[in-house]
Amino acid sequence: DGPIYGTSLKQHTRLPTHLISDFNIEIAFPQDVLGPTVYASQAISLEQGINFDAVGFDPNAELPGVSVCPKLLQEAVSNILDNAIKYTPLRIADMCSSNDGEESVSFVRQRNIARTATKRKRKESPEIKVTLTANEPPLSAGATLYIEDNGPGIPKSERDRVFERGYRNEAVHSLPGSGLGLGISKEIINHMGGIIDILEEGPSKMGGTTVRVIVFRDPEQTNI
Repeated sequence: DGPIYGTSLKQHTRLPTHLISDFNIEIAFPQDVLGPTVYASQAISLEQGINFDAVGFDPNAELPGVSVCPKLLQEAVSNILDNAIKYTPLRIADMCSSNDGEESVSFVRQRNIARTATKRKRKESPEIKVTLTANEPPLSAGATLYIEDNGPGIPKSERDRVFERGYRNEAVHSLPGSGLGLGISKEIINHMGGIIDILEEGPSKMGGTTVRVIVFRDPEQTNI
């Protein structure tokens, strides 16, 4: 589904009513809009033992103003960050459980396994990185947000389906959640004339999932 910027939101959206009523587009600096949301998620991540790096959110950063609904852009990005916080640790847990499941072995081998697991935990601790930067050509003026992690990632065959309402991968059915968050994020971004997608690899090459969000100064003159 492409952007429907400029059309009637009530006619085309499945967003909850309370979100529709808050939909007012204005020109705003992306770091001012998203900084509070990102830093709140950073605090939650650090409490849970997840390393969280935020780049590009300095209030004085030279980023163009963008046409967005600030409250709903915060909602969309918050949904993405919530998923990253929830699922990034899964890869590390799987690695640890694979070591815990080893059969009885000699003392030397057990010691080697323990050392390897310790090194792996240090190297592969859960990490999230959020980067905000100006759009690069051929994209028209605006801002790009990358949300990267070193979690289990999303198979290429499922990267479009994760934006479907209620879709959840079988591997995460045991975790709480409705599968609605990314679908709502996609509708919000689309209605602002922006783009949201999942990349094969992000700029930091963290090996997990990279969600990219692009917003524009003038969504009606977008070069995609």
